[in-house]
Amino acid sequence: MLQDAAHSAQQASRSGVRALVVDDALPVRKSMEIQLGLFGMEIDFAETGEEALKYAQKQVYDIIFLDLMLPGIDGYKVCKLIKSDKMSKNTPVVMLTGKGSRFDKLRGTMAGASVYLTKPVEPEKLKEVIHQFLPKTTQTRT
Repeated sequence: MLQDAAHSAQQASRSGVRALVVDDALPVRKSMEIQLGLFGMEIDFAETGEEALKYAQKQVYDIIFLDLMLPGIDGYKVCKLIKSDKMSKNTPVVMLTGKGSRFDKLRGTMAGASVYLTKPVEPEKLKEVIHQFLPKTTQTRT
């Protein structure tokens, strides 16, 4: 795993792709760090909705992974606010959640989410999403 992390850091300097991962659970953040690192992404992490909004106001991201259930402002509201900002309105937002109901997916879509992934995130599903929104990024993966 350390070898993967070292490789990830090396790849990040080559891809130039920035991602924001917003989740209050450390295991999810670590898992996403490893998986996204394999695509050579530079990753910022936020644990709350408020923190995510601060990051999104300071930095333009290529993709944002956003948990629905967050302390403070929930993921739906964060997504709406991100999508209403002119700087980040075109950034794909991937909703992450343990909830997989149609209602939750519809609510996420209405908030502006580009796609919905159920946790734990399967590597193949993540790869599909990255390929969909950042096709050149999947070419850097070894």
